[in-house]
Amino acid sequence: MRLGLVGYGVGGRYFHAPFIAAAQDVELAGVVTRSPDRRAELAADHPDVPAFDSLADLLAAGVDAVTITTPPQTRRALALEAIAAGTPTIADKPFAPDAAGGRELVAAANDAGVPLDVFHNRRWDADIRTLAAVPRGGALGELWAVESRMDQADAATLAPTAAPGRTWPAARMCRRTRCSPGGGRSTRAASGATTRPSTGARSTPRPAPRRCPPSRAPTRTTTPVAAPLRGDGDFPVPAEQAVHTLEVLDAARVSDAENRVVDLPRN
Repeated sequence: MRLGLVGYGVGGRYFHAPFIAAAQDVELAGVVTRSPDRRAELAADHPDVPAFDSLADLLAAGVDAVTITTPPQTRRALALEAIAAGTPTIADKPFAPDAAGGRELVAAANDAGVPLDVFHNRRWDADIRTLAAVPRGGALGELWAVESRMDQADAATLAPTAAPGRTWPAARMCRRTRCSPGGGRSTRAASGATTRPSTGARSTPRPAPRRCPPSRAPTRTTTPVAAPLRGDGDFPVPAEQAVHTLEVLDAARVSDAENRVVDLPRN
């Protein structure tokens, strides 16, 4: 499969291109970026991969699917362009500015019969998987609070950075949804009716290579989506599920702005 990449910033360079290049039966066929600096980085990282000025140029060159990892405010329009061209699409998260925009993309993909997936790679991180498993086991009783906090690391090394303003917001979801943004270490915690106030998992940044050699080819991100993009099987994270994530984010923004609990549907 020839997979094109739209965007070569931090996400495209460090979290998509290496895994596409290393994935089984997937070829990095081209990258859309107009920045001279990004093009120089692409030439150094992947000398045989061409750069394109636009998504239209990339599609005209011939690709089987595209991954869109441009800044969040640009993803919706690019995803719609790819879907309108009949090209299977993977969109980075968040794939739309809000839940309404996400539903629009899902409807457009369904109407066009075009596969649409969302790159929720964090679902396979050890701390997230650990935290998700605890409530399923019943150890917490009724779940009434979840807290998620993550420092942003240097994407090239995954080493922590102390630069100001480089901390992901924390979100604390209590019973329905109450969001209290803040910053801190990379921490996930959940609380329930039958436990102490905090039970969780902490992720520790560790060095990682910029390239992913074939011997360490990814088995949980790029490779599993190749077959569904061809129409064979289901995506690891269907776009409909990603809309639910946007609904939580929408509620968290309202909660923070209005200092109140926001009800969420139980689906």
